[in-house]
Amino acid sequence: MDIHAFAPADLEEMENWLLERLGQYLPDQQEPVDPHRELGEYGLDSIAVVAFAADVEDRLAISVDPTAVWDHPTIAQLAKYLLAAYEELPREAA
Repeated sequence: MDIHAFAPADLEEMENWLLERLGQYLPDQQEPVDPHRELGEYGLDSIAVVAFAADVEDRLAISVDPTAVWDHPTIAQLAKYLLAAYEELPREAA
């Protein structure tokens, strides 16, 4: 059994989940978020980034420094980074 609340199966699932969560912080966004567009272009401020990183931490049960959002500035890049970090975690034996 996996010890984490959310077990992303692949990169697409991780991207989709991140896009859905990000939508919570962009209430005025009319167009779908482009996973290859830099998040700063959407007007995401540092307070929202900290909250977004905390959501990701809670859901994946991994430590996510808010600076990772700026270091991996698109959803596509962030998803790759987080999936790699998630896959490195030890799993609980069944």
